[in-house]
Amino acid sequence: MSAPVLVVGASGYLGRSVVDALRERGVSTVGTYHRNRRPGASVGYDFFEDDPTVLPLEGCETVVFAAHVERTSHDRERFDAALSRLLRACTGTRFVYASSVGVFDGETGGYVESDPPNPKSRYGRRLAAFERRVADALDGCILRFDYLFGSSRGTLDDRLAHTRERLRAGETVEYYADMFKSPVAVSDAARTVATVVSEEVDGVVHVPTPRTSVFAFHRAAMAALGLPYRRVRPTTMPDDPVLHRDTSLRSERFAEHVGFRPRSVRRAMQDARTALRV
Repeated sequence: MSAPVLVVGASGYLGRSVVDALRERGVSTVGTYHRNRRPGASVGYDFFEDDPTVLPLEGCETVVFAAHVERTSHDRERFDAALSRLLRACTGTRFVYASSVGVFDGETGGYVESDPPNPKSRYGRRLAAFERRVADALDGCILRFDYLFGSSRGTLDDRLAHTRERLRAGETVEYYADMFKSPVAVSDAARTVATVVSEEVDGVVHVPTPRTSVFAFHRAAMAALGLPYRRVRPTTMPDDPVLHRDTSLRSERFAEHVGFRPRSVRRAMQDARTALRV
């Protein structure tokens, strides 16, 4: 692939790993940032405020959208208008959207690509709207992830960083043993994006990893980092309809179109120890 790939959100947690994964494949990139300019993210772009003509789209055949614009205080009308502007500007490109399992209600788990979205949160409804509009307007791929974690250029994700600091402070932490996820290492997620871009995979693709409780996730990660993981204790979910009980993912397409085996929580965190200087 000779044409550069535009990565929107290249300064973010996933975006900067996507830039690195693409460049490892020999794919040139140009990236945007919102607030913090970083290596690989040199173009300032605000999804809600800026006209997409500021985007360096000339010569780019593929756009990867890795920015998190769905969790926003802006009203739905403004969200839809900003999305319309972006999609018009990207006409003629392949569009890879990094979406989330938030498009599902989290009641049953084990979601596959053919399951219809049924979001129950405002965030999920905006994810689903973004997916629908992208699928209607452009060719490309919608990737769904759950619970990104691990090291992105030496920075640990916020969830595990919080647990790490509490354990270092001598505290005990509790997490739900009856809430289930499919945690995926951010570097594996980025590798998936790079594969989808390079192989020109179309349609919806889930990134499946073993169904894991939130408690087991944090305990395995802390054990891999050599921290006192036994101070991570199980607790049960409250009866709260807002919470998603099981957002685990399966896939009907990942093995065929992407092909590698995402790492377990323990293996990914063991691999990340050097970068995190634990």
